[in-house]
Amino acid sequence: MFFSYSFNRADPDDMQNARNALEETNHLALELGGIPWKGELSAQKLTLQKMDPNYKKMFFNIRQMLDPNDIMNPGNWSEEEN
Repeated sequence: MFFSYSFNRADPDDMQNARNALEETNHLALELGGIPWKGELSAQKLTLQKMDPNYKKMFFNIRQMLDPNDIMNPGNWSEEEN
C-alpha cells in the first residue's frame, strides 16, 4: 500500500502532521494485511515486527547471500534494530 501526504517543508507543524498521518496509515496498512510500499525506516521497523518469523528468517538469509557486506541500501531493513 502507498500513501502520500502533501506538506509545506517551511512549516514544522505541517511536517509533523504529515509524519503523524503517515505513521497512522502505516499501522493501518499492516493491520489490513498489507505492507507500506517503499516504507521509510519507521515503516520498515513496523513491518519487521509484524513479519512472520519464518518469512523474516528467509528474508534475512536471502539478503545476507545477496549482500554479505551490507553495502546495498545500508541501514535499511536492518535486523539489528528489531
